[in-house]
Amino acid sequence: MKPLVVLRDYLVRQFPQDIHQQDNCTCGAANHVRIQFFRVEGRPAVAVFPEGMAVDCDRLSHALGSPQVEPLPEEELDAIYADTELGHMQPFESPFGFGVYLDASLLSQKELVFCPRMFFGQAVRECFCAPLLDFLNLTHAQVVPLTFMAPAAADAWAV
Repeated sequence: MKPLVVLRDYLVRQFPQDIHQQDNCTCGAANHVRIQFFRVEGRPAVAVFPEGMAVDCDRLSHALGSPQVEPLPEEELDAIYADTELGHMQPFESPFGFGVYLDASLLSQKELVFCPRMFFGQAVRECFCAPLLDFLNLTHAQVVPLTFMAPAAADAWAV
């Protein structure tokens, strides 16, 4: 869960007036996102996409036009975040520390909701919201078509 904690803490530090908890989580809404880690051209990267969707290496490779995409093993992710603390972040540096790819379908959302329950089975009160523009400015995310689905259709699977 460390990458999500680092992201939340860094967003709060950069945009304290905009980042807030979502006490009544509505998992499955089109603005709820998942993050998944990959290695692109030998470098760590993260994909951000709607919660109800799936992104694999082939899909990310196709979206980026890059033949070298592979999963990033959890052991390597732990090593990347071993010394990560909020104080070590430089202003306007991506809190992930590497490339970020945002699914184009999320551009229609005003806010992105990161729900640790979807990632790690944590309590609902751990969800937090970030304005899309703040997230894009902070992470310097590259917008790519990862899910090939209209945003309204993403709500159909919600409970």
